[in-house]
Amino acid sequence: MPRPKGMRAPGFEEKRRELLGRIRTRLGEKGATHASWRELAAAAGVGLSTMTHYFGKRDEVIRAVLDQERADSALGVARLAAPGGDFATSLADAADEIVMHLHARGGDSLTIALINGLAHPDLGPAALETVLEPWLAALEQRLAAHVERGEMANVQPRHAALAFAAPLILAHLHQEQLGGRTQRPLDPNALAATHIGAFIRAYGKRGEAAAGAAPIAF
Repeated sequence: MPRPKGMRAPGFEEKRRELLGRIRTRLGEKGATHASWRELAAAAGVGLSTMTHYFGKRDEVIRAVLDQERADSALGVARLAAPGGDFATSLADAADEIVMHLHARGGDSLTIALINGLAHPDLGPAALETVLEPWLAALEQRLAAHVERGEMANVQPRHAALAFAAPLILAHLHQEQLGGRTQRPLDPNALAATHIGAFIRAYGKRGEAAAGAAPIAF
């Protein structure tokens, strides 16, 4: 008996996840973020018709990769949202969480998101929603808790979250994705200490020092 129109075959989602895993691995390789529809099909080990059956078009593959990144990073996002220790320690922990994520597959996903999402009317918002906003919103939640505790100046937590995350993201792109390690290497621990200290002086309660900020292992 034929399947009703619109009903997917058994095992459709499992097969789609299998293909997506291969595609995601390919997109994470150096120089592969611009891979064509045909190259992605080859990486998945299937023909173009099969790719169309499971994903529709290239944009939908990228969207699926970004959605998977959001699911995979949920635990890290949850850890980032929950403050711990004093203000300086909490900032060091937050920076460490962001940096560890970027140096895992999150860095590849960020690159995929930027290359495919910049100035794109559909993939741009998708990239923002799946790769950047979960982390920024979690950091905003952490900083809002410090404002509530009186450990941080009464500023807009979202603005402060952007100010805190931006140098860490830029440093990662500079060093890892643009070749900065060979062109103009950074001392990651010095960068972290400088950034956290400056953030505390700008946003912390008057007189708080940054001495408690731990070094970050890039």
